[in-house]
Amino acid sequence: SIKLVGLDLSTPVFSHGQLYVALSRVTSSQKIKVLLPENTHGNKTVNVVYKEVLLDI
Repeated sequence: SIKLVGLDLSTPVFSHGQLYVALSRVTSSQKIKVLLPENTHGNKTVNVVYKEVLLDI
């Protein structure tokens, strides 16, 4: 596990599952800092999946 995690979600750069993995590595919610876009309405982010990359496998 990691002691401290900071995530910048101002640009959706995470692909499938990466946000979950990043957050699950921290042992306490007090040790996570998340930067959200200024126009965020609520506590959601986009889960980006590049289908064209996955289909080439």
